[in-house]
Amino acid sequence: MENTRRLEIPGARGKVEVDGVLGLLYKVRIDGQVVKRRKGRWDVPMRNGKTAALTSNGVIPGFQTLYFDGQPILKMGAHVEPAVKVAMFAPVILILWGFIGAILTVLMLLTNIMLVKNPQMPMGLRLGLPVVNTVVMAMALTLIGVPSLFF
Repeated sequence: MENTRRLEIPGARGKVEVDGVLGLLYKVRIDGQVVKRRKGRWDVPMRNGKTAALTSNGVIPGFQTLYFDGQPILKMGAHVEPAVKVAMFAPVILILWGFIGAILTVLMLLTNIMLVKNPQMPMGLRLGLPVVNTVVMAMALTLIGVPSLFF
């Protein structure tokens, strides 16, 4: 799967692409030029001389949906299975280890997003690695003596 996806926008002047669909951050390009986001939208020039709005919606980085004039046009991360999306959030349990656990939670969540969106990774690894990494990190935090709410 390519990291760049072309958006099929009828009437657009130029080739509209999204670069970085398999990662955390993405860029919108028109004819190879990066378009800046202004006021929550990207302006797409049309052949009739007008401009149309390309917007995004979503909270989780890398799993946003792009909308063209209010209609969904690209859902990033749609290829990720629901069970894998749930497993991706396993590091949230590390919050029980206080501030250090919270920092590790954020870092592990961001790396898990890149892991589960990688189509070259086998399904078993995309499902198991976030859980196994969380268990290993929880054991490491306990062994080095970081206080938790339970231990």
